[in-house]
Amino acid sequence: MDKVILKNEHLQAEISLHGAELKRIVSSDNTEYIWNSDPKYWNRSAPFLFPIVGTLKDKETYINGELYKMGSHGFLRDNDFVVAYFDKTKVILRNFYDENTLTKYPFKYEALVTYTLTEKTLVTNVEIINVDEKVMPFNLGGHPAFNCPMFKGESFEDYSIHFEKEETFISPFVEENGTLDFDRVGCEYKELKVLNLKKNLFDIDTIIIPNVNSTYVKLLNKEMKGIKFEFEKFSTFAIWTPYNDAPFVCLEPWIGYNDRVKTNKDFLTKDNLIKLEPNTNFNASYKITILD
Repeated sequence: MDKVILKNEHLQAEISLHGAELKRIVSSDNTEYIWNSDPKYWNRSAPFLFPIVGTLKDKETYINGELYKMGSHGFLRDNDFVVAYFDKTKVILRNFYDENTLTKYPFKYEALVTYTLTEKTLVTNVEIINVDEKVMPFNLGGHPAFNCPMFKGESFEDYSIHFEKEETFISPFVEENGTLDFDRVGCEYKELKVLNLKKNLFDIDTIIIPNVNSTYVKLLNKEMKGIKFEFEKFSTFAIWTPYNDAPFVCLEPWIGYNDRVKTNKDFLTKDNLIKLEPNTNFNASYKITILD
């Protein structure tokens, strides 16, 4: 078995055991809401970001004086999970540290990802457990990609993102190596409530709201159909799509983000670190609700 399927009268959700990654949400009228991972544009659909969000400068960091190398967004998205619990509307998937993860990140963790389908909502909960004997620092994020457009005869530009609250922010400049320069303006918005999607918004790479006020957004077409995306416990919110004709947009809740351009590469100086005591856990959830 390489995937599990959850189903109720409204929705079907398909989750891969590789990375515990959500691969499909399809409604009873056969509308597909999640990007299909076509490698022509992007070969993922909804990866989890742990123990880092974004990229490390030069793909390396120092932890307690030792050098470690890690690719963008960490390694959890590339690890296999096992099924800890399953019924027709709920699954719990489990991943555990191993010798390979310890070469990249010297902490012993357990990760549980729970998907629960209720009516027209899919709840995703990520639980990180520190099974080590020392404090475990990490960042955590989600990266779901939604089809945009979702319905036939539409275009990317027919969609807009509606924020719960007005957002005033400066998105940091994304350097070529993926680091963030908070002294340079990537883009700036004042009292943003509705973002009308256009591809040229993403010639800067990613729109990053470092301290988001909203706890949800809605991705809607002109008929106000689409999805509601709730992310209450996350401090940063990012929006990304490739700067080409890729027909999807990612709505990304983060705790933490890429290294700053002037980083000293000490992991413990990263922004928004969660520092988990031994034998304790941290939970964060996001919800996808279909608005049809």
